[in-house]
Amino acid sequence: MPNIPENTPIELIDFAASASLPRRIAIVDWLTYGTVAIGRYLLKPNPGSVIGTSQYTVAVHEGVSFEMEWRHLDGAAIEARLMQPNDIQIHPCNTLVYKRWQTSSRVLFMAIDRTFTNQILGEVFVRRPIDLMPRIGIRDPVIEGMAEVWRGELNERGGGGRILAEALATALIVHLFRTYGEGGDNIHITTGGMNGARLRKVFEYIEEHLSEDISLCALAAIAGFSVHHFGEIFKAETGLAPHHFLIERRIHRAKELLLGGNTPIAQIAVEVGFSGQSHFTEHFRRLTGSTPLRFRLGRR
Repeated sequence: MPNIPENTPIELIDFAASASLPRRIAIVDWLTYGTVAIGRYLLKPNPGSVIGTSQYTVAVHEGVSFEMEWRHLDGAAIEARLMQPNDIQIHPCNTLVYKRWQTSSRVLFMAIDRTFTNQILGEVFVRRPIDLMPRIGIRDPVIEGMAEVWRGELNERGGGGRILAEALATALIVHLFRTYGEGGDNIHITTGGMNGARLRKVFEYIEEHLSEDISLCALAAIAGFSVHHFGEIFKAETGLAPHHFLIERRIHRAKELLLGGNTPIAQIAVEVGFSGQSHFTEHFRRLTGSTPLRFRLGRR
């Protein structure tokens, strides 16, 4: 490998297992849903290593500007760029790049499992696009907009749950391969809506599993649509994105439980699928204008 010192360490980063990350990466925030991880890490100085990721990973720089040098292993020379806030790196699964930098910085990321990625590609594209090449220091307004939602999820400690994480990952996969993957313009066209029987099955499943971390993939399978198209079709039929609809149904069930007995509010929060009482209270106040306790006392 010309221009790369001998005995350079090779690091394959697995964002699904934070305990196995190299020392130069310190996780600050981290949400994982099996096939999707969203988080933020501190990037420590790196004198030079060959780096890859076990997932398809997009990193958005948030910290101070710093100089990064890199070389694709099939490239001829070291490249360099002053990395600035909102500069983006795209790392395809299991693709190695030599990198070095001297400054610590902060990075927001989404990492998506290869199996989930392949599922979405098979559903969305007529022919699978040629795999992505690593990209470093690019600007992409679409990904910047997506990153704002990732930040919101981290701030809410996963308020949208697995169903939103999978929707965000699906949108990112489609954008990456349409924009940066050769042959990414051969997308399946889906027409028509969801008939009443399929929609009822989706509603019934949601009501029966409110306390669980419902998967977008499961709902799409029940409806008989691809994960990519299910969200837009569901919203067209109900007026709500799937994760918003799920939260509304959880709040509706919570109201019934608040009025139907003396079950502690913390227990109700768990029974209707929220991660805790504060998370429950935040969404309850947003949708009703009241806290769960005031709602219970006011109706009595």
